[in-house]
Amino acid sequence: MNWIMIAIGFTILGIALIWYTKYRPKATNGNGKEDLDEEELKEIFNKTIELITNEKYYLNKNLKLSDLSNELSFNERLVSRAINKFGSGNFNKFINSFRIEHSKELLTGGNFDHYTIEAIADESGFSNKVSFYNAFKSDTGMSPTQFRAVKQS
Repeated sequence: MNWIMIAIGFTILGIALIWYTKYRPKATNGNGKEDLDEEELKEIFNKTIELITNEKYYLNKNLKLSDLSNELSFNERLVSRAINKFGSGNFNKFINSFRIEHSKELLTGGNFDHYTIEAIADESGFSNKVSFYNAFKSDTGMSPTQFRAVKQS
C-alpha cells in the first residue's frame, strides 16, 4: 500500500511539473513585457541606427544610453542588448563608430582642411582630444593626422 501511495505522489508531482513548465510566466524585460527574440532586437537596433543617423545624435558630446532609449521609447536594457548583439561593441564604442565616420569625412572633405585635429574631434562629438585619438586609432589603425596626410596625398 505504501508503494502505491508513493507512486501516486510521484505521478502527481510529475504532472504538476509538466503543467508548470508549459504554463509558467514568461521571462520579462523589466517592464512586464515578454523578453524579446532576435528579430525584435534587430528591429530595435535598426530603429536606433535610423535615429542616430537621421538626427545625428552622435554629435551630442553628452549622449547617454538613457537619452537614446527615451527617444526610442524602449527601456535601456533592450537598447543596450540590441547594440551589443548587432552593433560594434558596447554603447560608447557604437556611438564612437558614427563619430569616427563623421570625422573621416571632415578630415578628407576639403572644406575642413584648415581645422585642427582638436576642432575635428569637437565637431565630431568627442568630448576631448585623447578620446578622439584613441577611438580613431583603434578603428583605423592610424592617427587622425596620419589619416589626413594619407588621404590628401
